[in-house]
Amino acid sequence: MNNNEKNTVFMEEDDNGDEDYYFSEDEDSEEGGENTRVEKEGDEEEDDDGEYIDENGDGEDDEDDDYYEDEPDDDDDGSAIDIAQFLNAGVQPARVHQLLALIQAFHGSAGYPVRRRPRTPSPPPEPDRERGNELLNSGEFGRVNSAYVPPRENKRNVAGRLWMRELKPRSVNPLALGESILPSDPGKVVDEYEDSAYSGQYSEDGSLFATCDKDFKLRIYKTAGDKLIRDRVIQGSPGRWTITDHNLSLDNHWLIYSSITPYVYLTRTAADAPKTHHQLDFSTGEGDGGLWSIRFSGDGREIVAGGRGRIYVYDIESRTVIHSVNAHTNDVNAVCFAEPTSSQVLFSGSDDRLVKVWDRRSMGTGANCTPSGVLVGHSEGITYVTSKGDNRYLASNGKDQKMLLWDLRKMYSGQDRKLPRIRDTGFDYRQGYYPGRRSYKVPGDCSVMTFQGHSVLKTLIRCHFSPVHSTGQRYLYTGSSDGKVYIYRLDGTLARTLDTCAAFQRYAKVHDPPSLIARDVSWHPYHPTITSSVGSWYTSHDVEGGIVQHSFTRNDGIESDHSDVSDAELRPAPPLRRRFRFAF
Repeated sequence: MNNNEKNTVFMEEDDNGDEDYYFSEDEDSEEGGENTRVEKEGDEEEDDDGEYIDENGDGEDDEDDDYYEDEPDDDDDGSAIDIAQFLNAGVQPARVHQLLALIQAFHGSAGYPVRRRPRTPSPPPEPDRERGNELLNSGEFGRVNSAYVPPRENKRNVAGRLWMRELKPRSVNPLALGESILPSDPGKVVDEYEDSAYSGQYSEDGSLFATCDKDFKLRIYKTAGDKLIRDRVIQGSPGRWTITDHNLSLDNHWLIYSSITPYVYLTRTAADAPKTHHQLDFSTGEGDGGLWSIRFSGDGREIVAGGRGRIYVYDIESRTVIHSVNAHTNDVNAVCFAEPTSSQVLFSGSDDRLVKVWDRRSMGTGANCTPSGVLVGHSEGITYVTSKGDNRYLASNGKDQKMLLWDLRKMYSGQDRKLPRIRDTGFDYRQGYYPGRRSYKVPGDCSVMTFQGHSVLKTLIRCHFSPVHSTGQRYLYTGSSDGKVYIYRLDGTLARTLDTCAAFQRYAKVHDPPSLIARDVSWHPYHPTITSSVGSWYTSHDVEGGIVQHSFTRNDGIESDHSDVSDAELRPAPPLRRRFRFAF
């Protein structure tokens, strides 16, 4: 290229706010001054919004390397760049769009536009099964040997396992036989709503199931085995946008619910109870906003709530806020108690990507509040936090498409001023894809296990531990934005997926399955039944929302201990003996 020929790069902003780059030549050039546009793909923000850092020093762009935000360029104000002067100065291009403009200038402006290939979503990495097996063999997640299964012996037949229990009673624990029985497809639609269902949970004893919806209605169902019978529909007090959360007291007599306001409403659950909604004011005049998560204490006397960067502890009897803690730098999406019988230790998860542990006996008040510990591991905001109930383990769902398992013995101190720095990517989970690397690990990650495969998009999707009575809490399960329920083993592998969209497709008798999101899921504490609360977000469908139930079926309900053995290689079940009676 002749240095006398001036090729100029211009920058524009289109209607969507994206930067488009193109260059033109002078009228004296041989190409006739024809302009060619070099466009920046909208879904490639992560490739050119920061400076590339080679972390491992191998000179290659691999998954261990990262991109960090750089300072704004001088050419980002809409001014032109003279490429000839740019090259003569010996300046190396620091951004991708500058390099593309230089390549286009060398090959002539009349060529084809240069476009970068969009990055495809990265697959989830292989889980650390060795660490998961160590947790499983620790005895803290159910029995170490849940049930005796003879090798190559009818791995999917419940009758075969019961037969072995009777034949060798000492080798099979009858109380642990149900730990391998999981809910399965096909699911059935229990109830259809006029709007999206936001959450739904079984009570502690499994006798009730309660849901809250975007249409400000709360529905209470009674359980009869694995069946749900609608008992009462409660019209909630008006709020903003939706009911964000609800919770049943341990005695099942009271129900609380919240919205994007600083108020919580308390009402009775009985069908013949008065339709009275008691308003509990959580406002303290310190930047109060909406409440995203609420929970009853074990004795039913207090309520913990998470709002706009704050945690509240409310005393129901005195109708006062006991604690109002400036806990996080962003919205607190989830709060819970560490133990169901105690209200001293709290967990909170926020959009600031941190999970914090609070001890009410030492947390302080106002600006002097200090958490007992901090858990670092999520690279995006946290949507939900749930406790195992033993004051040691908890799990969280994050917008980085990960569910993490935590051990409180590995947390950072709340007084540590040198916590690992987590970069802010500006990712908006309401869009339809996650552009980040699923294999990315936050520096200083203190989680003990990672579960990946589900998607956390468009809404705050929740996760839980499996019931202690029927499974020993050896599984973790979560909803997903693809309308499925994901059940993970403790070693990080996927045990089963349950499709709620297929259930609504059969229910509505439509050709294509509706695009639904399983926002919340709940496993019955005693039966192998999972009920999902689903809805359609930012879309319009014939199906808006409802609840779907998946129960154990005989054909595909047993969690196999021999997944690497095919059915053809299994020895058939022993034949039944015929008994004869003789009359004398």
